[in-house]
Amino acid sequence: MRECVIIGRPNSGKTLFALNFAGYLGTKNIDVTFRTYDGLMTCRHFSIEEAKRELCSSTLHKTCSLQSMLLTMKVGKATVNFKLTDTCGVSEQIHADERIRKGMAQTIGLLRSVDLLLHVVDLSLINKAFSKQSSIDYEFYNYGMICKSYVLLGNKYDLSSAKNNLPHLAAAFPKARIMPISALYSQGFREVKACVARNI
Repeated sequence: MRECVIIGRPNSGKTLFALNFAGYLGTKNIDVTFRTYDGLMTCRHFSIEEAKRELCSSTLHKTCSLQSMLLTMKVGKATVNFKLTDTCGVSEQIHADERIRKGMAQTIGLLRSVDLLLHVVDLSLINKAFSKQSSIDYEFYNYGMICKSYVLLGNKYDLSSAKNNLPHLAAAFPKARIMPISALYSQGFREVKACVARNI
């Protein structure tokens, strides 16, 4: 089964995007499989709204392991199944919490076997002063340019400040295919769906 993996910094909006994208595809209830660095797997059933209440937070590193869901999507006249995997946010610093360090390592290890990388960037944090030399986002971008199946999702496009930052994102990542989205309001999801359909 083809797998789309969502990567990015902590609090860039990865989990909210995953859940609202599942809802956009028509999913009302989901089974989320949680897989820790040590290989322990558990599965929980949620409605989309329950999952958002429990799995989304403004707290850093709310997601600290892989969270996968199997989704169904119409592609032309066919119906296809694919796996959408949310990951632990990755940052430059070595985190004090071993569980989060392992979650970051798990995220990086997953990149080798992915069919499509959906790289979520918080557009409200990208500006003229953005330093790509010290950015984990730039490392993801460089890897994405090698693996080819890569899209950069500029999140929080519903904010006026974020809209103004879109040219800075394009300048920082000039070779990337960029899709402005709002994970909160499901904006830009039609374009993301078309991209996923081409890769699954």
